Amino acid sequence: MSMDILFIEAVAAELREKIRGAAVSKIHQPGPEQLLLRLWNGRENLRLFLCAAPGAGRIHLTEEKLPNPAAPPRFCQLLRSRLSRLLELERLPGERIVRLLFAGGDGERWTLMAELLGQRPNLILLDSHDRIVDALHRIAWEGEGREVLPGLPYRAPEQPRRLDLAEGLPEIPAGRDFNSWILENLSPMTPLVAADLTAAVARGKSPEEVLGRFRERWLARDLTPWIGVRDGKQVLAAYLPEYITPERIETFPSPSVAADAFYRGEAEVFGGGREELERVVRKELQRLRKRLRHIEDERDKALRSERQRELGDLLLANLHRLKRGMAEVVLDDWYADPPAPVTLPLDPALTPQENAERFFKLHRKGKRGLEHTERRRAETLGEMEWLEGAALALEEAEGAEELEAIRRELAAAGKIRTRSEPGRRTVAAGPQEQLRRTLSPGGFEICWGKNNRGNDHISRQVSGPDDLWFHAHNMPGCHLVLKRGAHRGEIPEADVLHAASIAAAYSRGKEAGKVEVMVAEGKWVRKPKGARPGLVTVERYRTVVVKPLKP
Repeated sequence: MSMDILFIEAVAAELREKIRGAAVSKIHQPGPEQLLLRLWNGRENLRLFLCAAPGAGRIHLTEEKLPNPAAPPRFCQLLRSRLSRLLELERLPGERIVRLLFAGGDGERWTLMAELLGQRPNLILLDSHDRIVDALHRIAWEGEGREVLPGLPYRAPEQPRRLDLAEGLPEIPAGRDFNSWILENLSPMTPLVAADLTAAVARGKSPEEVLGRFRERWLARDLTPWIGVRDGKQVLAAYLPEYITPERIETFPSPSVAADAFYRGEAEVFGGGREELERVVRKELQRLRKRLRHIEDERDKALRSERQRELGDLLLANLHRLKRGMAEVVLDDWYADPPAPVTLPLDPALTPQENAERFFKLHRKGKRGLEHTERRRAETLGEMEWLEGAALALEEAEGAEELEAIRRELAAAGKIRTRSEPGRRTVAAGPQEQLRRTLSPGGFEICWGKNNRGNDHISRQVSGPDDLWFHAHNMPGCHLVLKRGAHRGEIPEADVLHAASIAAAYSRGKEAGKVEVMVAEGKWVRKPKGARPGLVTVERYRTVVVKPLKP
């Protein structure tokens, strides 16, 4: 999400106060579309962050420690050679463009244009004659449009002409949709502010009164930087709404602090909606799959350590043929089928016995490594299974309460960071609220979890020793229990298949024609010590093949 025009204006005002006149001590490029300028303003070191990624254009101070690549890219090298001190900073009127004027080491003037424009942001360096020296994104357009290439004069992007609120209150035409009109014709204006003003008009206030009130707040810089959630989406804004109520709000002392919190870290979500949570889970799964590949490689190397023991045995059996000072020896390898000669490297400085012990030492090291990799492999597979369960729960979540339960689970595992709304304590949903229930054709109660924590509650508290427990075989899915109740005989197969069909419908195989489902008595289902929510082991079970069916 790119910064809107009102937030850019707020950040620019903050930066003018804090970094105007600051010396540039270092410049680096953490990513292909990011720049970090380290500045000294005479009182403190500050980090100015600029991003020109499509859909994420922004500028603000940051506390985050970002990587400094060893080899600076082309544009970063250019800025290092030119920029010495920041002289001035301003937002161009009516534009999402910030102009930063620098002095060079030789007294030359340089201008960095930060164009923070939705899907086409850019950072462009100009000389004292406003000619383009270079740009982060060079643009050579054929036909209509502007070119952004070294040596060409700089021309700002063309923007629609709008009425400037600074010049006074415009005449509002009658019969026009108020929300559409102010978005299309006024500057500065954002969709969030327009929605807030429109809500005020809907409550009976006149458009002139509503717009005049906002203009007064804007001219007085009566801003409160905040982040929150509205309609399931994350929001970063400079002015608190007065007539609409976001789902969550947290205020901050300055625009940069708010922006730093909003954008910080790929795995951070503040009250994010379904899409943000899915993104976090997806990235975590990608990371774990990469880790698993590395573990598998280490495991293969550790498995080869058994060969070191065999070679050590060969040396011990042939000590009479070895002498100190030998660099290698050729021996008959009786472990091969059929036996064949093998050349063993030796350390000339070691005795024959010490050379043999060297191979046994490599074997012991490999054996210890194998135990370590097996443990890491089991932990990684367990975490992947848990995240797959969270991904499935996100697909099935119905409403904000179920999303909140998944968000809390991810936060408890350290996958995201959440912030509470000031003045309000949010109570987590109880275990019973994380379950779904229905009855089988024979009247047996069926319960299953909405998410990993619900599944955990099903398997640990709801499922009795004689109840039947269900789970899709070898794929993510809900934990489901069919309660036996007072029934002491065999549960009719029709009820078993009905319960299995529901378990299949709330699994990764829900779109398949047939799904294999595990059926076990509750007494054979165990949760390993320290395992994540929803992870169990099943000692005895049978399987049935059913068609997924949601009740």
